[in-house]
Amino acid sequence: MNMFIKTKLYFSKRVFFSFILFVFVNKLFAQNIDLITITDSLNNCFTKIISEKNDENKLILNNRVLEYMRFFLSKEESFKYPVNSVKNIGFIQSGDDKLKIYTWNIPLNDGTHKYFGFIQYYSKKKKQNLVFELMDKSDEIKNPEFAVLNNTNWYGALYYRVIQTKYKNKIYYTLLASDLNNFLTKKKIIDVLYFDQNEIPVFGEQIFEQSNKFFTRVIFEFNVRASMTLTYDLNVKMIVYDHLSPSKSFLKGQYEFYGPDFSYDGLKFKKGKWIEYSDIEIKGDI
Repeated sequence: MNMFIKTKLYFSKRVFFSFILFVFVNKLFAQNIDLITITDSLNNCFTKIISEKNDENKLILNNRVLEYMRFFLSKEESFKYPVNSVKNIGFIQSGDDKLKIYTWNIPLNDGTHKYFGFIQYYSKKKKQNLVFELMDKSDEIKNPEFAVLNNTNWYGALYYRVIQTKYKNKIYYTLLASDLNNFLTKKKIIDVLYFDQNEIPVFGEQIFEQSNKFFTRVIFEFNVRASMTLTYDLNVKMIVYDHLSPSKSFLKGQYEFYGPDFSYDGLKFKKGKWIEYSDIEIKGDI
């Protein structure tokens, strides 16, 4: 092979690899630009929502947030490049990296809150990312501790932790959440999410045992000025939480007078159920 042919082949290879690198860098750059643009747009919307005093205008601005999120999550690369740097949007993902959830709230003038969110779930069957918009119907759900729900009638809350468990080939994503509720009380929630045979999200299953009864989710309500611990302790593999009591015995059932009583309870996952243990000992900080 003469020198001219060698030089031509070498030059062709360099051009080819330079082209591949150019395409890769530009694709990555475009993804980053999209992410930066979406993040900036979302932060701008929330800045306006925070300063807005009219409820209707807040919800109109939130419609823009929803539009930005729908657009971004419709893109395939959004699963690998999540919007997790927007201050007003909570983001969690499961240990198997198949589930990602975004949640946020809009505070209203009457002290209540409206919740919004999206689920992203990777389907092995379909080999694609599925997106589900969460629609808060909390006000319409009767007996939520026994209700089985889905993304279109969602018990709205802000998720901050996901605990993945498995029983008989069924994967459960147990969710820890906060609900700012109203001027008098706040709530902490333990919910469970799984995907049915059609890979549709289902919220709630009677796997939570308390006082010999089974519930689809656990809801704690307490005084708005109080602070309640609800966390997952990796050392003991339990969901651990403050035990709540009324300040006076005759105030039982009036949750604006409830708060932690310096004792702790917990739930441990056994044979597909979260079983409650009362008055557990806590070592160190939780």
